[in-house]
Amino acid sequence: MERPASEKTAHWFLPVALLAALIAGIWPALEVLGGRWLKFDESYSHGYLVLLVSLLLSIRKWRAVRPVAGCYPFWLIPFAAAAALYLAGSILLVEAFQQVVIVPLMLGVLLLIWGWRQASAFFLPVGILFFAIPVWDYLSWPLQLITVAFNQLLLSWLGIEFTVEGVFVYFPGVGAFEIAHGCSGLRYLLVGMTLATLYSELNYQRVISRIYLLCAAVLLALLANWIRVFVIIYVGYESNMTSSLIWEHDYFGWWVFAGTLVPLFFFAHRLERKEVVRGASDSGALASMGSGLSSRGWLMVIPVVSFGALAWAAEWSVADEKYRGTASHNLEVLPATEWLPLFRDSVAGWQPSVRRPDRQFTGAFLERGRLGSEDGREEVFVGLYTYDWQRPGGEVVQYENHLYDSEVLIPEQTFAVPAGDGIVLGGLKLRYRMSETRVYLAYGYYVESFWESEELRAKLAQLPGIFNSRSDASLLVIGVSCQSCDGREVLERLAPSVRHRVQGHLDSLF
Repeated sequence: MERPASEKTAHWFLPVALLAALIAGIWPALEVLGGRWLKFDESYSHGYLVLLVSLLLSIRKWRAVRPVAGCYPFWLIPFAAAAALYLAGSILLVEAFQQVVIVPLMLGVLLLIWGWRQASAFFLPVGILFFAIPVWDYLSWPLQLITVAFNQLLLSWLGIEFTVEGVFVYFPGVGAFEIAHGCSGLRYLLVGMTLATLYSELNYQRVISRIYLLCAAVLLALLANWIRVFVIIYVGYESNMTSSLIWEHDYFGWWVFAGTLVPLFFFAHRLERKEVVRGASDSGALASMGSGLSSRGWLMVIPVVSFGALAWAAEWSVADEKYRGTASHNLEVLPATEWLPLFRDSVAGWQPSVRRPDRQFTGAFLERGRLGSEDGREEVFVGLYTYDWQRPGGEVVQYENHLYDSEVLIPEQTFAVPAGDGIVLGGLKLRYRMSETRVYLAYGYYVESFWESEELRAKLAQLPGIFNSRSDASLLVIGVSCQSCDGREVLERLAPSVRHRVQGHLDSLF
């Protein structure tokens, strides 16, 4: 007997209504996510395209499966766990907690009304969105180190003289290269995995074929980045750092990546031919289950709508911690009897770029005893940038925050700067392109009462804030510019006292 039209409508209206309620509940997190997708120089600029692909794949799967809505209360447990993590991220202002559960929450809604057997068909069409969720940044540092190791191998094989410090490759008498975040290959890795997953969904039924293709995509995407970075470094070395490829290499990278797609799709086609042999046994689609929509299915509206209400309540509870302008730190970083303020916020044209801190102090100073000396004249910059609460768009480590502009300055050396009490700050020696003007930096992150000198460790340092009363994070930067002095020695002389004064000031605030 044919089902009533109202029942047929309910089978598609219920999941659409629940997903709409979920989207309304997590809209603040989705708004931040959409902003990241619009930054076309980052690793997630493919986000909107992935969203479109996910919608098309889901519609295609819907037409093939025709799932029947019901009530599966067992899946309230994982849905509640994902919801709790999202709410914790909202209250604690930990953006990663919110973003990592966006896809699980969507799949949880489908499991509540379709159960495992029907909802599992949508795991890949919906799950492909995970390749556009900004939780992959934690892979950037290991990928940078792997890229450095690969280039060490090739440069050694070619007999080129070089030294490596962390992610910096130095060529004596030529210059230096930084294997920065953008050189990690993360964007190529995510796009490669997305393409492999999409091809698998459209052409494969065997799980092993999907795994083989995904592994091949990962290897070729990483190889494309390794080749790209090596070519840039080698061309820079051979041209004595004069080639335009050194600072205009984005398009070059995508051409290299496109080249690696050729063997990838040859391999994909080979796997597809094996699928044809198995096609007859694996081609059965899921049949519609059940004879009708149970009235209990509508009960699943309650937990989803309740979560949405709690999510908005959590957003309102921390509304006071949103950005409301940048205030000034009131402190004396250098003794006024020894240092004269220059009433500007830079030395040698350099200053850090920090996006919307809650408080900041910036100033340039000149040592009073050397006012009449030009050759030994030391200009010192001190910058303190503080986020009272780390939150989406307001974190001490984020893409918009830079110690220097890589299009203007190039690193020549990294070093450690002792800052007293066993604390060590990071150090950088920078040189302006096509110039001999240099700036020496010491920098450190003071996150919830802990000092760190690396971005990844500073990012992770906010997690202990769950268990203490502090959620602040600050960046301290000391810069030195002089013609004939030893900038590193000046930093080592000033860092302990500046760090001690800054730490005391921040501890009194928070």
